[in-house]
Amino acid sequence: DQTRIENLILVARDRNGIATITINRPKSLNSLTRPMMVRLAHQINALGKDESVRVIILTGSGRAFCSGVDLTAAEEVFKGDVKDVETNTVAQMELCKKPIIGAINGFAVTAGFEIALACDILIAAKGAKFMDTHS
Repeated sequence: DQTRIENLILVARDRNGIATITINRPKSLNSLTRPMMVRLAHQINALGKDESVRVIILTGSGRAFCSGVDLTAAEEVFKGDVKDVETNTVAQMELCKKPIIGAINGFAVTAGFEIALACDILIAAKGAKFMDTHS
């Protein structure tokens, strides 16, 4: 199942020091499950410590950046210690010393909006939509 999670959070590096993380679940508008969130946090942490990485680009595949938490997996996402810094994507982004550029295509909703706001720089495609649906 680890390979499946790796295919949902893709990490690519080039020789110029640019690392790209792509949330790759386009059929669900890149909604996040708990394992995806943990992998995302761990990858940001690892790339932040990697001396060969100068910048991180965070994006989503398909027509959305991230539509938030997958509501069919919400119980798993919110059980346990949701404030665990090691597995909290936004906390890892805030701790990362490398600049994180959010390449926002389409929807950035709720958790996706929070992740976008945690980026140091946002570049939004024409038609990008930012929404917070917590209320």
